Amino acid sequence: MIEVSGKVKWQSRRGMRELDLMLLPFVEHDLPKGDERQLAAYCKLLEHTDLELVRWLNGTAVPEDPELIEIIACIRRCHEGRRGREGV
Repeated sequence: MIEVSGKVKWQSRRGMRELDLMLLPFVEHDLPKGDERQLAAYCKLLEHTDLELVRWLNGTAVPEDPELIEIIACIRRCHEGRRGREGV
């Protein structure tokens, strides 16, 4: 278990519904169950633009960075596992 800072949680609020539906539940429920490596990759992911994030998370583009590819796959898996529950 890792502790996710309030700053990371705040940065996960993107204001774009598509992103908020995937990132906010991930940062609240799934990321704390991960490790420091995943947290670092997630923080790196948050440095990118909303447009890049949407394209990567919906699968229309793929980042070049293998760490980002891995954390995006994790976010997508977690999102799929929640689909139909919690208003997702």
